[in-house]
Amino acid sequence: MKKYIEVFVNKIKTEPLIVSIGMCVLLLSVMGTSVRHVSSTMFVILILLSFSVVTSWKATYLSLSRVEKMFLFSLIVYMLSGLVSVYNVDDLDKYYKLFERYLRFALIIPVYLLIIRKNTSILNYLLFGAVISGPFMFVVALGHYLLYPDVPAKGYYHHIIFGQLAMLNVGIMLTALLTKKLTRRTQSLILLSMFCGIVTAVLSESRGVWAVFPVYILIAIVYVLKKKHISVMTITVPLVLLVLISSLTPISDVIERRFDEAATEVDRYYEEDRYVTSVGTRLAMWDIAIDVWKRHPILGTGPGDFDDEVMALQRSGDYRGMPVHNSTHNIYIQAMVGSGLFGLLALIFMLLIAPLRLLFNRLYTSDEGRLAGIVTIATFTIYGLSESWTLRLPTISIFLVYMVVAVSHLRIVGSRNSD
Repeated sequence: MKKYIEVFVNKIKTEPLIVSIGMCVLLLSVMGTSVRHVSSTMFVILILLSFSVVTSWKATYLSLSRVEKMFLFSLIVYMLSGLVSVYNVDDLDKYYKLFERYLRFALIIPVYLLIIRKNTSILNYLLFGAVISGPFMFVVALGHYLLYPDVPAKGYYHHIIFGQLAMLNVGIMLTALLTKKLTRRTQSLILLSMFCGIVTAVLSESRGVWAVFPVYILIAIVYVLKKKHISVMTITVPLVLLVLISSLTPISDVIERRFDEAATEVDRYYEEDRYVTSVGTRLAMWDIAIDVWKRHPILGTGPGDFDDEVMALQRSGDYRGMPVHNSTHNIYIQAMVGSGLFGLLALIFMLLIAPLRLLFNRLYTSDEGRLAGIVTIATFTIYGLSESWTLRLPTISIFLVYMVVAVSHLRIVGSRNSD
């Protein structure tokens, strides 16, 4: 331990800017949805740090590959989808508050240029932060569960995004297990932290978060089959243990209860038109959103106007008693109703097309960076099916920072391999 502390202190002395960037990423990954203002503060600090190399932004941008420029361009396009949709906005005050969500997608670009300029990967800070987050978030979740056993566990923010970060970090830790040569002791520590993260996600009672875990299993199986040097037991043993623990502890009761509730609420919505439930409200909002989108197919009704549409329906006698949200709890429908077809296409371009083209480009050979990016994209793509995370500042910051760290690692490792 003393040796590691000395190395870290030396890095602070020799590379203070790199350490500052890394610590922002680490703190974001540990406390981004548990402690108030951490995500926004770390995001702002990263942007401010990027101005330390403002004079080299242009030269750094021109040095990027075509797929890297496409990735950055996709962030601008998504920001523009929120900007041009102001055409149909009725409530400008609400729109101005929401536009910050779109603006962050453009503001992360200087951070990417900063990391590329410094030519030093930040991925290890992210991996270390993910490992720390497991026990940290577990303690927060357990404390909340012991005080309020019938209420979903959460940090400072909503229980859904609390569970989202916990499960995302499980995927990042899985990346380390699959791509790094680790000692048995280190593997055991990571597996313990992964278990803490999974329990935290279960205690958050976020069903959309749980849907990601089977995808992680699939990624692990595919990677093990592809990379013959990885022992099957390395993945099989912890998975079996997780299944057994989930089956033989109170965790199984939480999972079974939440899935039973979901099935019942779906049946009641379609058979009895019961929309005043968690799932029923989502289904009702999706139906409303599609109807609203049909009236404004190109640019949508405008960010911030969806709740006004719901309230107008309630005043006319429809959907009375249903909670009113500006969020449709689905990023794809949210993009479509708020920004029209332009917004939906911009979202798909930014979330899937541009980053996946970069991650699978043959120029980059780092399995570690590629897998971290794939895990991040897959996770947020699935989250988006049941939650409008693109409207929540903490999750936007987490998605953007994680993606920038992963793809910049690809570029830096790739450039070194080509030298």
